[in-house]
Amino acid sequence: MEKVRQPTLHTDTYDAINPDGFRDSLKDKVVIITGAAGGLGAGESIAFGGAGAKLALVDIAAAKDRLEQVLLQCRDAGAEARSYICDVSQEEESRRTYENIRGDFGHVDVLVNNAGGTNDRPFHMQGFEAFWSMVELNLKAPLFWTHMMINHFRERRCGIVINIASRSATVNTPFGVNYAAAKASLVRATGCLQLEADMDGFHDISFYALHPGATRTNMQKPIDSDVAELYPDIVEAYATFADKFRCKPALCGQTCVFLAAGKGKALKGKYFDCEQDVGYVASMADEIQSKSLYELNVQFLGGLPNDGGTAKTSAMFGGEE
Repeated sequence: MEKVRQPTLHTDTYDAINPDGFRDSLKDKVVIITGAAGGLGAGESIAFGGAGAKLALVDIAAAKDRLEQVLLQCRDAGAEARSYICDVSQEEESRRTYENIRGDFGHVDVLVNNAGGTNDRPFHMQGFEAFWSMVELNLKAPLFWTHMMINHFRERRCGIVINIASRSATVNTPFGVNYAAAKASLVRATGCLQLEADMDGFHDISFYALHPGATRTNMQKPIDSDVAELYPDIVEAYATFADKFRCKPALCGQTCVFLAAGKGKALKGKYFDCEQDVGYVASMADEIQSKSLYELNVQFLGGLPNDGGTAKTSAMFGGEE
């Protein structure tokens, strides 16, 4: 049995996710990608197009020009692709867009919930409406789009949802309460949704949550001047941290293709960091399951189990305490 080691880390495509190994692996699969005009979304769109998928590319009106550029890139590479303007955090817009996609393509095989954003402000320095709008974008939107499709997937007994999460889901950071809370909730929702699908025997419906890697996108913008004036040390720390964002969008894009091609079943319902070698990690299914790796967990003093108080309850009814 292979000795467990730390996964190799990557910033760009590598052997396990090399695009050449996935040509036509998703031929005629219909893939919806939200936030498709951004850096990550563009990388995902190009990766899925290269794998032969049919693409429904979704983004907001303000990103229309960039969305059309991504659309043309995908078409020039031979992919069948259409673009749709939609604010995915708005329910009626989303319903209309989803209906249009179904009308154009007939069915959906894969949903990539990529759209997201943050406003990088302290909780006390923003109105609650502005704060909550980021929660709606990062949590409500992916769950609403998943909800629109879940019965379609159940009827077909197959389907894949890839939620683009963030390392912020796993650590405490300032100026991103809305973003971190939403992404943590999305990671937990991913696991719960997988559990429900498995309980009902839908083993070909898969949910994944991905940290895309430290990738520069339009989210890495300067901190607002009023915030910077109050927190100059944080501004300096942010600048240093941003220099470490060296991953290419293709890293996340090709990891998504790897999962959509059915090669990462060990990571169903899990949180995965795209910088890790997904081929190696996916091969360690027993280790992952036995130790509940790649999940959000808590640990207590003395190894006390996170059992919701059942140990104490057992003692009350004659069990050992």
